[in-house]
Amino acid sequence: MKKLFVFFIPVLFFLSCKTDDPALKYTYETNPHYSWGYAEYFGSYYADYNNNNNVLSLSLFSDSLYVTNGNLSGLGQYLYIEDIFVPSDSIILPAGNYVSSELGEPFTFYPGRQYPVDDLKIDVGAFLYYIEKNKNLTVIKQVSKGSFTVKIIGSQRKIDCNFVLSDSSKVTGSFSNTLPHYNSSLQPAGVRRHKIRFDF
Repeated sequence: MKKLFVFFIPVLFFLSCKTDDPALKYTYETNPHYSWGYAEYFGSYYADYNNNNNVLSLSLFSDSLYVTNGNLSGLGQYLYIEDIFVPSDSIILPAGNYVSSELGEPFTFYPGRQYPVDDLKIDVGAFLYYIEKNKNLTVIKQVSKGSFTVKIIGSQRKIDCNFVLSDSSKVTGSFSNTLPHYNSSLQPAGVRRHKIRFDF
């Protein structure tokens, strides 16, 4: 009887510790700092659709990410905004407040979404990559709505983001550094603009 009593003590202790709460969800970084990045200029990319505003893309990376021969490696966050609309006389990212919109007006950017192509869904617009140590937790989340501001301080650009992602989570983020600009306006039509590949 004594042995039976001793056996029941740890069982009762285990049951008393059991909780009905759901398993804790993995928490992704909600305020990443992007330490480097670049912008690409595509000219009046949508002129064939009667939109003569110029278009730039923006890529921002946290400091533990690096690109080698077009491949992205490391851990951290990578923000890509494919379509940023600026006035037709701008060829670099001007200071201002940019808001998500599908109207293609200056100082707006297209929100992220998945565009169906045949049996595939391709990410277009703005999205945030979370590259985690556990590859099962690495995800892509579209930027559904939000805004970012650009300030020019000397030779640097200060960018502050305020986004709502596709899973309704909110994320901010900041960048303060020089922002190289590359002219991609002469590349042939139809060439894929987002060229970075992933090693995961």
